[in-house]
Amino acid sequence: MLRKIKAMLMFSRHIGWVDEPQWEREDSERLTHFLTSNTGKKLSLILRNMVVKGNARCVQEKKYLEFEAGFANGFRGAVISVEALADSKLYEAQESPPDELEL
Repeated sequence: MLRKIKAMLMFSRHIGWVDEPQWEREDSERLTHFLTSNTGKKLSLILRNMVVKGNARCVQEKKYLEFEAGFANGFRGAVISVEALADSKLYEAQESPPDELEL
């Protein structure tokens, strides 16, 4: 347990918290525009391959399996988060709340 706390403290030195800016529809549209450009498509493919490589390391690396699995899952989550920021449908749902709750 002490090793985990030490690792968290060491990690927090490198990455500090910043105030998160408000992500708006315009940001989503610009990110979507970028991701559908040639450069954006290349970036998406590179990130997808990096996720696959991380998953492959989990299978190959028996000694540090927990670390590799955690890293692969975290990286995959980060890639999905970036892609979700480009989804303007999320913002449409926020702007027009439903009149009634459907049960």
